[in-house]
Amino acid sequence: MNERTGAEPSPSGAGTTVRSDDSRRTSFRGRLTRRNGRNGRNGRGRIIALSSMALLLPACPAAVPAAAPAPAAAPAAAPSTCTTMYTVVSGDSWFAISKKTGVSQSSLYSANGATASSPLFPGMQLCLPAGATVTTVTGTTAPPAGQLAVNLAAFPTQGPCWFIDSWQAPRGGGRLHEGVDIMAKAGQYVYAVQDGTLSKQTLDRAGSLSGNAWWLTGNDGSYYFYAHLSAFAPDLKVGSKVVAGQIIGYVGRTGNASGAHLHFEIHPRGGAAVNPTPIVRAVDGCRNTTPPPQPSGTLPPTPSTLAPAGPGTATTAPATPAPTAPATTAPAPGTTAPAPVVPTNTSPTAPAPGAAWQFFSPKTAYDSAWNGGAMAPFSRQTVKVSGLAGVPSGTAGVLVRLTVSGASSSGYVVTYACETGAPVASQLSFRQGGGAVGTSMVRVVKGQLCVTSSATAKVKVEVLAAQSANGVGLQAVTATRVLDTRTTGRLAPGNQIQIANSVLGVPADAQALSVAVTFVNPDAAGTFSLGFCGQGLWSTAMSADPVSSFAMTMRVNPSGWCLTSTVATDVIIDVTGVWAGSTKVSTVDPLRIFDSRSSGGVGQAGTPVQVAGLGGVPAGASTALLAITLVTGGGGTSVFAYPCNEGPTSGSVIAAVPNRVTTAVVPVRLSGGQVCLRSINPADVIIDVVGAG
Repeated sequence: MNERTGAEPSPSGAGTTVRSDDSRRTSFRGRLTRRNGRNGRNGRGRIIALSSMALLLPACPAAVPAAAPAPAAAPAAAPSTCTTMYTVVSGDSWFAISKKTGVSQSSLYSANGATASSPLFPGMQLCLPAGATVTTVTGTTAPPAGQLAVNLAAFPTQGPCWFIDSWQAPRGGGRLHEGVDIMAKAGQYVYAVQDGTLSKQTLDRAGSLSGNAWWLTGNDGSYYFYAHLSAFAPDLKVGSKVVAGQIIGYVGRTGNASGAHLHFEIHPRGGAAVNPTPIVRAVDGCRNTTPPPQPSGTLPPTPSTLAPAGPGTATTAPATPAPTAPATTAPAPGTTAPAPVVPTNTSPTAPAPGAAWQFFSPKTAYDSAWNGGAMAPFSRQTVKVSGLAGVPSGTAGVLVRLTVSGASSSGYVVTYACETGAPVASQLSFRQGGGAVGTSMVRVVKGQLCVTSSATAKVKVEVLAAQSANGVGLQAVTATRVLDTRTTGRLAPGNQIQIANSVLGVPADAQALSVAVTFVNPDAAGTFSLGFCGQGLWSTAMSADPVSSFAMTMRVNPSGWCLTSTVATDVIIDVTGVWAGSTKVSTVDPLRIFDSRSSGGVGQAGTPVQVAGLGGVPAGASTALLAITLVTGGGGTSVFAYPCNEGPTSGSVIAAVPNRVTTAVVPVRLSGGQVCLRSINPADVIIDVVGAG
């Protein structure tokens, strides 16, 4: 979000960004070319090996959630065939240029291979489409192709950390995100990215968006905004001179922050913010855990408390001080810094305590058919869960089943506490015209939750369980295969398969199981049904894809499960969690903790992902509920999630054919606070955490 409040204005050059209908496209022309090349999309069918079977997998377009854009790239040069050029001047925006030249923003984006989130900086040259009436010649020249608006001398934080491009993502109150959120543990060091002056400071207080924050003004007039700090480095104040790499504070979650991270903005020459993601990525230091040598020769001491709250102690220096050489210099190269000192996490918001869960027969809390048939894109639907049979009064969380059908385009659904804005996360992905189903965990405030769909679609929300004083915990298991009809005999239309509780691994006190269901080579699209043997079964649509999957949490009883299908198909069921015992888990406000699209994808080598200590996840968490989104390229795949100190078993958590986006919410076990991912074929994987304990 834009982290500044009205009482916390930019030191200078506050810019306005207008987002057009084209703003969901994510890159300059160069990024699109590179991405298409990486995915190897050529419109033809591909043959891949999946679990020892050769399948012909047809290609089709993949839909990537707009809230989770692909990695940014450096600006592309204007096309060489362009006949009318425009030179960007200070204060320009895509909206302003559109007005000056009399052309639409969409035509500007198209002519330059850009989007509404593409950064602009003085001197950059743009191609004007036909019909433009005004050009501006300033005498400056555009920077060489690929040159960034600002070059950083140091990375903003100590590793380990991660970040994605969330520039211009919607935030509460109609704001748009004007920075990059670098996810890291509370207490990790925050560094000056350039030599300069600490020109402004704000302190955490009630209602503050930014919390504890610094403004660092470089010698060229560019300034850098750091928000949500848990504490400031000692002996620094407004007007202090700092050098690149100097520790100026500690990562935190003060202000309006749902989890520990650094919100970081870049304002070239003191002007409007630009997308900092490609600039930060150019010096990506997320793997560097060792602090650079400090001007004092030692690391600052561990802070014992947060900086005092309340106004009156922070003052403002000139936004653009005259260039001044730093008062101190860093030690000569080769000097060994002392071992890092990790500050105490004094963040004011602690992770939610673990909770027990009580399951009951599903209760429909919302069905868009009640309100005209479909949800409008990016609208927020408030869903009341209090008063439903089985939901305790004042419950703090529920487990819901989400069902989508009749979508106007590909997209995603996310559920969240209504007191927050729609997060950059997804819990269920769907295709145009197709159906999708899955479960998720969501925090409840005042008896309500909220749901948003990125596309016009029919949406249904059913409550399966609720936090309760009397209930069960969650025992996540490494995905364990309990049924594979490729070895036991294909499921014929109308036939029924029974799975006994002894096969499912159901303990005596279990109330439900979480499973991943995979279909292989169905004869056609059809309907799949699953539930208690001898009773009415729950049904869902099944696509004709050679491979497809969904994740589901469903109650158990002594009769075991039975399943059937209207078309012949092979079915694989992998158990991922048992809702039993006393290992309690609680809801976590949805938080994106991993996106391989910025790190080269996931393959057969295990990729570790840090979970514990991020957002509302307790530092000692051993179990997490993750929304795992699989974005396949030219090859279909299966993905495995397992503790990093173990290898994957035969059970997978999600699978899809080429060029699909599929999401499954599954429980996972953690080892050392991490989960490892493995994919049979290279693919991109995105992880949003929704629960932990």
